[in-house]
Order: sequence, then structure tokens, then C-alpha cells
Amino acid sequence: MSVIEKPSVDPQLFPGSFLRLLSVVPAAVRRLHAGVADGRRAVRGEGGRFFFRGHREYRPGDDIRRIDWNVEARHGRLEIRQYDAQKDVLTEVWLDGSASMAPCEGRGASARAAALCCATGLGEGGRVRLGILRDGQALPVFEATEPGQMRQVLEVLSRDAPAGQAGLAQALPRLPRQVASGARFLLVSDLLTRADAGVLQAFAGRGVRGAVLHMRVPEVHAPAPGSTFRAHDAESGAIRSVRLDGPAAGRIAARARAHADLWAQHAQGVGLLYLPFAPSMSPEVLLRRLVLEVP
Repeated sequence: MSVIEKPSVDPQLFPGSFLRLLSVVPAAVRRLHAGVADGRRAVRGEGGRFFFRGHREYRPGDDIRRIDWNVEARHGRLEIRQYDAQKDVLTEVWLDGSASMAPCEGRGASARAAALCCATGLGEGGRVRLGILRDGQALPVFEATEPGQMRQVLEVLSRDAPAGQAGLAQALPRLPRQVASGARFLLVSDLLTRADAGVLQAFAGRGVRGAVLHMRVPEVHAPAPGSTFRAHDAESGAIRSVRLDGPAAGRIAARARAHADLWAQHAQGVGLLYLPFAPSMSPEVLLRRLVLEVP
């Protein structure tokens, strides 16, 4: 009797449409950046990877190899590409691996968000390190240097099912010691934690840029009034029956907004973009925001 092995990339988490999107991320990154007059992104150049800083008008004596012929073809003017000297950009992608990330399509949404973060880092010509936050630990699980390694990234994410508690109060303060100064830092989490948002201050002064991707599931953050449900704490296992009248649902939604606002405030205070997303957000929209909005 033959044994049918489970696919190494979970098709439930990463359907064919998502895989096709990932395959064009490098081209999409170039296309999206082409419409931006100025920005910073990593590209390959002579001697390694450099930050692309933008365009300026061609002047006599400029290296003609830096002329952007796409700009000339579209707009009929000669412009050259400008680069910063810094090389070897590192993108750190850290995924909340706790059990609360799984319900309400959360596992798939968070796994795809983490995959897009990795794909954009590689698509911009840099390196990527993927890590999992669980039970107060920050565990690196994979490093990639080329877009061709995205399948291995998906295999790692397919194997790692949400479980346990996040322990962000313990895990996040440890991360600055692992994240290189000047790296891009991307955190994917539902932020359903007892940790104070002030833990992000551990990144202050580290020169870290990036974003906090806050997965906000409507059923959790804004439940429908008049519903009765059994509230199950996915991390502790505690179960409680709850009936939500209009005022109760409103209070829950208000607390969720205040909680999100606090994390956004602390993220911005240390130079990180606060980027909320829901499982219903299309990967294409999230990709566009990652490329155009995340520093």
C-alpha cells in the first residue's frame, strides 16, 4: 500500500492564487516603486546590494550605465538612478505563533502576511530572517537570501501551527538584542496579549525601521450585538458563556480600539509603521501597502 505524503506547502494556507502572487512579487516591487519619485529600497548593484534612493536629472559626465531607460521611454527625459552606499539589507520577520492566531481564519491570514513580508524583503534584493514568537521565546526558524527560497519559507510556515501563549511581554524585550541595528523589523501579531504596548520602547534608539502588522479579526474586535457565544481563550483553555447586548458589544469594540491605538502610538514612537489588517484583506492590497508604506 502506498503512503500519500502531505504536501510540504499547505494548500489551505497558501492556495494557488497566492502562490502565483508570490511568483511576481519581485516584478511587482519594481513596478510599484517605479511610480514613486523618491524612496529607499534595496537593489543589486556592482559589488553587492545597495539602497535605491530615487532619480535625478542626467548631467554631462554621469555614468550612462545608471540611466533609467524605462523613464526615458515613458517620459522622454534622461534620469539616472541614485543609490546609497549601504549594502546587504536585512529584513526581520517575526510571527506571533500563539494559539490565539488560529481562529476565524487567522492562521491563514497571518501566515500569508508573514510570507508577503519575506517576499518583499527578498524582492527588494535583501536578506530575510523569519522567526516565531511563542511562550515568551523569540526563535529564528529560517534565513533566506534569494527569492527562489520562498518555497522553503512557505514550508516552514506550513509546519508551524499556532499553539501556546505568545508571551510578548517576555519575547519582545529580547528581540532588540537579536535584530541588527538598521535592519527592517516586521512583527505580525493579533496583539491579544497582556503585555503593555510600552515593550516596544526596547527598540528606541536602535535605528530599526519597519512595521507592526496588527491582525484585527472583526469577530474578536467588534462582535455583533445581541449574540450569545462561548468565549474560549485559545491560549489558557478557559471557557465562558457570554451574551452581548448592544452596550456590551460597544464596550468590547471601544476597548479594542483603545488597545489598537495604544500599540499604534508606541509603534510610531520608535519609528515603526502601525499597519492593521484583517483576514478579509486581499493579499494584493497588503502587498501594495508593504511595498509603498513600510519604510
